[in-house]
Amino acid sequence: MIRIAASTILVGLAMPAAGPALAAPAGAPVPAEPKLFRDWIVACDNGGGCEAASLASDEGMLQDAGLLVRRDADGLLAVKVADMTGKARSATVRIDGRSLATVPLPRDSEGWLRGAPANALVAAMANGRRAAILDPSPVAVSLKGAAAAFRYMDARQKRAGTRSALVAKGAARYRGKPPVLPVVQLVTPLPGAAPSVPTAAINDMRRRLDCRNSLGSPVSAEAYRLDRRSTLVLMSCGAGAYNYLVKPLVWRDGRLAPAQFDFAYPFDADSQKGGGVTLVNSEWSPAGRLSDWSKGRGLGDCGTRQQFGWDGTRFRLLEAASMTECRGAIDTLTVWRARAATVAAR
Repeated sequence: MIRIAASTILVGLAMPAAGPALAAPAGAPVPAEPKLFRDWIVACDNGGGCEAASLASDEGMLQDAGLLVRRDADGLLAVKVADMTGKARSATVRIDGRSLATVPLPRDSEGWLRGAPANALVAAMANGRRAAILDPSPVAVSLKGAAAAFRYMDARQKRAGTRSALVAKGAARYRGKPPVLPVVQLVTPLPGAAPSVPTAAINDMRRRLDCRNSLGSPVSAEAYRLDRRSTLVLMSCGAGAYNYLVKPLVWRDGRLAPAQFDFAYPFDADSQKGGGVTLVNSEWSPAGRLSDWSKGRGLGDCGTRQQFGWDGTRFRLLEAASMTECRGAIDTLTVWRARAATVAAR
């Protein structure tokens, strides 16, 4: 579950769960769960990629600057440096008083280190005691748990005991192969306006799913064409200060029903009891992607992200990311990926 300090006041709705509430059927996606090591959190996805992020030392607190270490399944290493104040145009990372690298922050106050600078920085972090990001004033970043998080990455990527390990180094040569990502066959969405869905059918479904919109929250039912027979309806089902809920429905052959998913993080008890999937802050793109961003708190430093595609029968999970600690992380961690292959709409 997503953890938040008891003193933090949430002006929203129920917290999204970090993992599946029910046993997944055979062949369904099983997103990884992030693992906490003191002030660092790490996750490795089904494709063999791993990410580790720095956290504030105290629950519910924020970071003025942060780090995220990413190592792909093929061993390529990168470090993202972020200035949370949004004021810096560049930042220098210092470990135990020694400046290791300077990175421009051109967009969103974030920048990436790759290649030799990234490798040198991570090696210093694994053995260091204190870290600071200068932008230009020094901002402390905790290294407590960083080495353990990197060691976890070594183990999950089967690099422990090899020359390519970050912490658990050895003399062996790495001979592993990245896992093969699952391929999902998706239908290319048809252009043009969606067919009209009867208001009576939407109102009946609103009553059946108990979608009582709170005072002041919008009442809507946006429709999008999926294929020749199917229309997606995103029916509003309540809102808070930072979370807007919808129930995804499918209008097909004159019948409106909750959309089917191969996996979706449960947001509320209704989702777990068969009341249909609840999506939060969702969007539908012209490319045929349905996204979801369930915020753990209004600051957006924790929660879950999902992206789905339509296969002609149900929505399939393409990407999932999670951050289970509300402690100022600069990004969610990737926990599931799939490759999309498109076919013509039926």
